[in-house]
Amino acid sequence: MYGLSRGTQAVLSIAQPLVAALLADGSPSPGRLALATVGGLAGFLAVFATNDLMDAGVDGRRFATHLRADTGPDIDSAGARHPLAQGLLTRRLALGWIAGLSVLALVIGALLNPVCVLLFLLAALLEVVYCRLATVTPYKFLLSGVMVAVGASAGWFAFRTSVDPLPLGLFVLWMFAWEIGGRNIPNDLADVAEDVRLGIRTVPVVYGARPAVWLAGGFLLVAFAASGVLMVVAWPVFGVVGLVGTLAVGVLTLLRPALLLVRDPGAALPAFNLATFHPVGVLAALVAALLLR
Repeated sequence: MYGLSRGTQAVLSIAQPLVAALLADGSPSPGRLALATVGGLAGFLAVFATNDLMDAGVDGRRFATHLRADTGPDIDSAGARHPLAQGLLTRRLALGWIAGLSVLALVIGALLNPVCVLLFLLAALLEVVYCRLATVTPYKFLLSGVMVAVGASAGWFAFRTSVDPLPLGLFVLWMFAWEIGGRNIPNDLADVAEDVRLGIRTVPVVYGARPAVWLAGGFLLVAFAASGVLMVVAWPVFGVVGLVGTLAVGVLTLLRPALLLVRDPGAALPAFNLATFHPVGVLAALVAALLLR
């Protein structure tokens, strides 16, 4: 079950809506924050498991033909890589797991703000469409960015009913660019050999590794810029600690992965792993800023 829901990735992903929550409310209620954390975890576990369920057929062929060469630790594969495709879980058990988690996420979302329910449903729908486009178009990476931005934005609405266009817009752009440049394209770079055999269309498969690297690097630069501008906008709440901390985390988890990819496209997994920790690092910086305020 941990592998089906990509447990490590799901736990780390909680940082995304929590950052949005702190941006929306610099002094969140601990009880509400705990409820949002549980709901967010349930939602991420359900969506990641849905991805494995939708891709079970393709992943089954992946395991039947060839496994990706071991190029180092992969956060996405912690627990077991595609356990449903490997026959480690039954489809019925996977469906029950996803349904239970989804109900929990929806109930908590409804308690916090009905908008959170709509955002969760939209993110789940985008995940399904993304999986369906696996062999259709390499531009599905755009859907991946939108899906992550939508899911992360639920944290804002869990603590605030109104929309503040500038900070929320910068946050959406930040999450959109980070997902594409830090996770989606690097993950595709690591899977090129398998994807070619399976007919999966990704940017590196269709256009080559070097254009994919520059595209990922461009999105990582956008994410770095958006996060910095956002912290300037949020200066009254997070101050110098929030700004400097966010920029420092960005150098390590956005700019460094970009540099790794430019130097060597084969370093896709190390770049992916580094970028995955970006929201967690920013969350830590913002919490520190609030505690020192």
